[in-house]
Amino acid sequence: MCYNPIYKRTKILYNGEDRIIVEHCEIEIRTHTAGKVSLYRAKGLLETGGTGLCVTYPHEGETVVLRFEENVLVMERNSLSMRFERGEATKALIRAAGREGTLPLRTRYCALERSQDHHKITLKYELGDPAQKFILSIRIVPSSEER
Repeated sequence: MCYNPIYKRTKILYNGEDRIIVEHCEIEIRTHTAGKVSLYRAKGLLETGGTGLCVTYPHEGETVVLRFEENVLVMERNSLSMRFERGEATKALIRAAGREGTLPLRTRYCALERSQDHHKITLKYELGDPAQKFILSIRIVPSSEER
């Protein structure tokens, strides 16, 4: 999943059956950690089809891809890759200056809620050792805006 280059509402047949829709969206990420709350907003592309979704948006000069399918959330960007699966211990892969490193990652909760007008991903995880706790609310709202 994650069809990227089209910047307007599109309907596509996938394997002759599933309908995939690519459309503009607004994304809002609210992060709670260490007693502080941060808010990030961006415009991007939303791809929906079947049971999953994929969002592509800019952040800190990079393209971020969020994929949610079968209760697993994967976040990919040039400098960071993370896989969130409820109850599982994984590793965050960090890349900088031609080097790579990992941090322990434990996902406590990861769920997708869908409604007619938006999608919401709720994520609770611990990163590092000692662990820093994070709670994220990711709200994705389809829009008709063309770039």
